[in-house]
Amino acid sequence: MVDDETFAHVQALIATAGRRPDGVRKPRASKRNYVLSGLLHCGICQRRMIGSFNNDRNHYRCTYAAEYADANRIAHPRSVYVREDHILEQLDPWLARAFSPSRLTATVQAMAEAQYDDVDEQAIKAARETLATCTTRLDRYRAALDSGADPTVVSRWIADVQAEQVTAEASLRRLTGRRTMSPDEIRHIVETLGNITTVLRDADPADKALIYRELGLTLTYRPTARTVSAQATPSGSCTELCPRGELNTPM
Repeated sequence: MVDDETFAHVQALIATAGRRPDGVRKPRASKRNYVLSGLLHCGICQRRMIGSFNNDRNHYRCTYAAEYADANRIAHPRSVYVREDHILEQLDPWLARAFSPSRLTATVQAMAEAQYDDVDEQAIKAARETLATCTTRLDRYRAALDSGADPTVVSRWIADVQAEQVTAEASLRRLTGRRTMSPDEIRHIVETLGNITTVLRDADPADKALIYRELGLTLTYRPTARTVSAQATPSGSCTELCPRGELNTPM
């Protein structure tokens, strides 16, 4: 129990917590909109690339510990960066072409037909193999930790493997638990977006991000070739938006 004077003093301190000495609260930094957040993957390690603001521009980066790359024989630079505007200036015109009135029927039909190829089976197999490999690697790293290896290094290895596990598990759930869509269902999703050319041109970053997610876009950046490939899986169905390579445009 405390007396009234002490209680009042503590309440005053709490009320002024986080304020500057002059009594003016420091404004919070504004949150940046990364239009491709969660959609862009590194073509080397397949992990999601993270938004990063550099030189007054939005970028996406993938950082990979050198020790981990060496241990797993992956030729991955310490950091991979790509500018957001370089991707968008190719992505938006590509979407406009793919969903233009003259190509809409062909695009929707191609997306529907692509649900029935062997891509899903290969992806399911790859996800299961990744999970098995992750389990083996985790056992090896934990054994190395018990043997006296550097805890800081081994902990990073373990964290990276666990991140791969989460991604593979999510991919497996998505691929094994989804249903396919008819051409009419796909067309309905596309048509609810209206004129994509106009929408993408006028949309602010937050709205544009929602449009990309509605289309189920997945992008992969390959830094060696400096290309981006795009795939669309509306409402979780695994379909291709266009033939492979159409968006493989140098950054």
